Amino acid sequence: MTFIERKSRYWIEAKAGFKNTKLFAKATKTAWQWSKASQYIRWFTDGERRYAQQLWQMASVRLKSTEVSREYGHRKVWRHGLEVAIKIKSSQGNRRVEWLKPEHPYTAISDKSDVHANHNEANNSALRRRCSAYRRRQNLYAKNTEGLQRAVTVQRLVHNWVRPHVGLGKNKTPAMAIRLFHRPVSMLELLSSSGFHCLTN
Repeated sequence: MTFIERKSRYWIEAKAGFKNTKLFAKATKTAWQWSKASQYIRWFTDGERRYAQQLWQMASVRLKSTEVSREYGHRKVWRHGLEVAIKIKSSQGNRRVEWLKPEHPYTAISDKSDVHANHNEANNSALRRRCSAYRRRQNLYAKNTEGLQRAVTVQRLVHNWVRPHVGLGKNKTPAMAIRLFHRPVSMLELLSSSGFHCLTN
């Protein structure tokens, strides 16, 4: 389960585990801690409603009677500035977009053509190529959840801090795009520094 910030390609969270409510709750909570400070947030998912169910518990608000008209019909809505939608693949291969839960009356909704998870899907494809533990359980270091989590966490750190992304500009990493650092980090620095442990929790 992964969360990526679209503009910077910063890989916010990567959680390995059984596909249950606990996993969705933990991963969604971490991603929300990163994004809730933003004034406007687009939260697009790949068709899993449990993302929105967990987010709704943290990001829903109840409007005052003076803030909404009778015609609107909703008192409990998403926080102002937050829009949540899922991209669903139909049996014929035609994608459709569905907005989840009532939006805040003062929040503008994106055009359906702008709702995509391309950066996340591209990262998933790259992860399958570079990290064998992500796609098979024969790997000695990923036979259990802890081993798989460790392997994916290393890939997340490399993605954010070491490997430049062409879409961000010449020799620019996601960590540089959000101004966490001024240059790409070398693999030697990444593996020998104790300061990166705070980014893996």
